[in-house]
Amino acid sequence: MVEPKKNIKKLFRTSPTFISRIEKIVRLDKNERTTLFPKEHLDKILSSISPEEVVAYPELEPLYEKLSKWLGVNREEILISSGSDTGIRAVYEVYVDEGDEVVMLTPTYGMYEVYCKMFGAMKIDIQYNEDFSLPLERIAEKINDHTKLVVLANPNHTGTVIIEADLKEIIEKANRNSALVLIDEAYFHFYNNTIVPFISNYDNLIVVRTFSKAFGIAPLRVGFLVSNKSVIEQLYKVKLTHEITGISAKFTEYLLDNLDIMEEYVTDVISGKMYLREEFNNYGITLPETHANFVYAELPEGLDGRALVEQLKKESYYISGPFTRTPFRNHIRITVGPEAQMREFMTVFKEIYISLLKKLSTCKSEVG
Repeated sequence: MVEPKKNIKKLFRTSPTFISRIEKIVRLDKNERTTLFPKEHLDKILSSISPEEVVAYPELEPLYEKLSKWLGVNREEILISSGSDTGIRAVYEVYVDEGDEVVMLTPTYGMYEVYCKMFGAMKIDIQYNEDFSLPLERIAEKINDHTKLVVLANPNHTGTVIIEADLKEIIEKANRNSALVLIDEAYFHFYNNTIVPFISNYDNLIVVRTFSKAFGIAPLRVGFLVSNKSVIEQLYKVKLTHEITGISAKFTEYLLDNLDIMEEYVTDVISGKMYLREEFNNYGITLPETHANFVYAELPEGLDGRALVEQLKKESYYISGPFTRTPFRNHIRITVGPEAQMREFMTVFKEIYISLLKKLSTCKSEVG
């Protein structure tokens, strides 16, 4: 039997989750759009797709031009990718050698670590404090002449952000050590602060984004990298023959021509977050500040978080957790949608939560 490469053989990936009734559940566990794509826009896009576009290889220059105009960068400073995953992988493929150090936060997006193991790099973890804080010096001190890449999601999967001034310090420290900095702005639209304008200031800065979150087209797999021309030229060498499908490009072009679809959804999510914050506060649960499209909630000590998640599933609501590692011990995560949807969710959540609280109280009384 032919053996795989040693790095691949040692790599563990979680098994995929198959849900046969996707249309009958409310997915609040994937950080994707929680409501259906507007039908009137969907119909317009589908009706614009010609029979020729279904059989021909994609022509992506119109999309490149729209992205260039939207971002305010040159065409040569962009590389479209099949989701942000493929873009991130390209950075590792081109720049990270066996034994190189890659600095990243923990917890964060899981694929950063997967690519580390895949390409034989050494992962250098930076841990958050219990209160979700992350001192800048904790990142800076990990960057040295062994560092090849610093990868930071901003906002991160914690919902927290690194402010622009601190990002610049990190980029400059990395530059002095001949290291790249990859900023993942998957949740940018819920935060609305970007480092993209500085790609011409730093020759070691790369930014990656996706259309899976605020734009709501996760299954179409559209992302892109932005950097200086020299970096993009190198990343171009490992791109797929055709970066994305023509159908995916058609949807993306339409969204860039109709930014109000994304903007309205972002506004709805912000309203949904405000509502959840007030509701959870009524039950003595304070939600950590989040600049993304999800919230974390810490459950009371002893409450059966697994039972909560499983009972919500039976009511067709899928959420994430409970988690066990710092700073999320005993936290659940809920992808946020519009307020009306969150009201429906909280009606179900509160009934289950109160029942589990009563059970916890009874157990404590019996022990006492």
